[in-house]
Amino acid sequence: MEREKTAVITTGSFVMPSGKSSTVERVIENVAPLAAEHVKIRIFGLADGHLPSQGWIGNVPIYRLPGGRLYLESILRHLRKWRPGTVDVHNRPLLAFQLKSRLPLARVLLTLHSAAFISPSCHHPKARIQPMLESVDGIIVGSEYLKAELLSRFPGLFTPIWVIPPGVSLEDFVPRWTPNGEALRMARLAEFGWENRKVVLFVGRLLPAKGVHHLLTAFPAVLRRVPEAMLVIVGGNCHGANRETDYAGRLKAMAEPFKDRVVFLPFTPYPKVTGWYNTADCLVVPACEEEAFGLVNVEAMASAVPVVAARAGGIPEIVADGCSGFLVPAEGMVNELADRIIRLLQDEALCKSMGQAGQELVRNRFRWQHTADRWVDIICSSRVIPANAPQWKQQP
Repeated sequence: MEREKTAVITTGSFVMPSGKSSTVERVIENVAPLAAEHVKIRIFGLADGHLPSQGWIGNVPIYRLPGGRLYLESILRHLRKWRPGTVDVHNRPLLAFQLKSRLPLARVLLTLHSAAFISPSCHHPKARIQPMLESVDGIIVGSEYLKAELLSRFPGLFTPIWVIPPGVSLEDFVPRWTPNGEALRMARLAEFGWENRKVVLFVGRLLPAKGVHHLLTAFPAVLRRVPEAMLVIVGGNCHGANRETDYAGRLKAMAEPFKDRVVFLPFTPYPKVTGWYNTADCLVVPACEEEAFGLVNVEAMASAVPVVAARAGGIPEIVADGCSGFLVPAEGMVNELADRIIRLLQDEALCKSMGQAGQELVRNRFRWQHTADRWVDIICSSRVIPANAPQWKQQP
């Protein structure tokens, strides 16, 4: 039986490997080769003037097409020639709408990785977004939170919505509580002169929405109770860049009194960043705004490191409060962060048990194979109907 043809559309240039790319490229890079065992896939992205016009990820071809006004017509030429049954467009409602209107017989899906591209303040007026969402044959999101957000912002939206969480490759991570993991951790601590330190880790972009200022505000209380603590902040202001911003400058000014107890490290591409998770005693995710998912939580858990995170967005779907880490409310976040961090740093047995519980959660729910299997089910089966679909769409 011939495999279903599926085109995956990303407006990134699809840098390979995707260390300097966004989460969109990370997801596609990991899911496509696994799904290609069951689905015939071609990936389409933007040309950037540096990468070749065609590349490969495993046995999946990548086509980089001219951008701007030429992009839509370039995609259409390829799709009309190849004739895929399904077209999966990532993060671009307008492009999905345009492709559906020009290819009415194709099944066009829209995959949303965040709420940014359905925000009227950032892109199109709300009155224009809803028809775009209604035009496609289905929407894929990474969390129940983002699905609920869609239905809240666009009442009466009956386009089928599926939830497929992203994942990780467990093979990329060295678990914190193993002989090998402990040896690597001790070697890294010695390399930086941090012997006998308790490491609190933040990984992510230095943006106000990520809440690093809350963590820095909480840190003095942590130091008073755990004098050997130190805070390691890994990240730039955007993917693949370390340009200094006003916000990053403010964070460094806040950290100045702590001298060598707060360390800022530049953006570290994946998979090199996995070594920092192994070095940590806990990861802190103090997001001020709603995170659609929060892949760093899963990455820390894959390293058997407990997580202290804001109870926001899709994070509660990942971190099991009191089991694989702690969730703290947005109100009173600073005091709650300090309390939970102190509790973990003072109790190694608790760190270990929570870290191992998190790793088991990842093993059972958040591997890329899980993500690929769920995506293939949607591509290959028209009978997979989400709960929000209208009655007429549920007929065989």
